[in-house]
Amino acid sequence: MVFADRYVEAENLSEGWLGAARMLYVAPGKKAVHLMVRIESPGGEDPVIREAAAALIAARNSKTKDSYKHFPPIETTSSTIFPTDWAAKRPEPSDLAAYYRERYHKEFGGLRYFQHNRRGTYFGRIVAFPRFGEGAQPADQLTETVRKLREELKGGSPKRARYEINIYNERCDRSPMSFPCLAHLSVHLDGDRRLNMQAVYRNEYIVMRGYGNFLGLAELQSYMAAAVKVDAGELLMTIGHGELDVGKQLAAEHLGQLWQQHSEAA
Repeated sequence: MVFADRYVEAENLSEGWLGAARMLYVAPGKKAVHLMVRIESPGGEDPVIREAAAALIAARNSKTKDSYKHFPPIETTSSTIFPTDWAAKRPEPSDLAAYYRERYHKEFGGLRYFQHNRRGTYFGRIVAFPRFGEGAQPADQLTETVRKLREELKGGSPKRARYEINIYNERCDRSPMSFPCLAHLSVHLDGDRRLNMQAVYRNEYIVMRGYGNFLGLAELQSYMAAAVKVDAGELLMTIGHGELDVGKQLAAEHLGQLWQQHSEAA
């Protein structure tokens, strides 16, 4: 793991998250702008780091009486970006998108019925991006992006950059806070062998959402790569504003030894 001023380079997503947390720990006010995290093999995890991230969330929640303010589990956060269980049974993106859209509503039992999802989910924006105007239908960006990738790869000389996925919508997202913190995704082909992904965040709370966000993005990237029969490449996160959203003492108790170990390894 390598990190410099506002830049982290790591082998796997666990080390990427750990390095980002360390950088914010030493940053003035535990905050930084234009933080970049580059992960070479996002499909890999370090179970020790993941366990520490989960333990840190649990420790923070134990100190917060109001359950509504509790940080969600890692799996809950990651599922808002990519529904792993549903995807496992639906390897074809158009099937997964259709299945998700059938459940993406505010009526009882729908995904948006739950308070934390009222404004939407990230995967919901990917497969049902809001469009406006007479007769306009939500856009299935997952299926369309995979179609473009397949089209280019079939041609034998694929374009590296024509695969953009919007999350932020200027007509819907007028609140200065909350959803969506993830604004945009860009997919890039490294030749005809690897599918790279860049995620642009306007804001990232590294403990409350960070590990789950990294995981959900890696799972989405892996799914898209498998759909077009290439390898998943690197994952780059550009974070406009990042914050270590727990006290420094609590962070050090759970992550301090890991920071030291991985710093020595680097």
